[in-house]
Amino acid sequence: MATPNFDRDFGYLLPFMDKVAAAASDLPDASAREELVRLVAEEKVRWERIRSLLQGAPGQSGGSNAAAPRASASKAPPPAAAPPLARVSSDGVNRVAPRESGLTVGSLKDSR
Repeated sequence: MATPNFDRDFGYLLPFMDKVAAAASDLPDASAREELVRLVAEEKVRWERIRSLLQGAPGQSGGSNAAAPRASASKAPPPAAAPPLARVSSDGVNRVAPRESGLTVGSLKDSR
């Protein structure tokens, strides 16, 4: 099982997401509060699924509805378009002008 390598990381990640969701209550814009809570909830579901896969859960081929029995052998229509991931907009900024976005990649520890 690969999970022991990540238990500590999940121990930080999931509570961090809870803190981000809790911070939504401080946002003055009601639609922003609602969106932030929704995004964090969706992301937590994804990370819980990742964790279960690392623990050996079987994968689902063909998307999230693969576990449901199919009535016929024909292909099911594709699901409705998924909302774009939250990071798509920042990725576009980084491709165009990474320094202007203020986003960096690197160690958070002091290098001394």
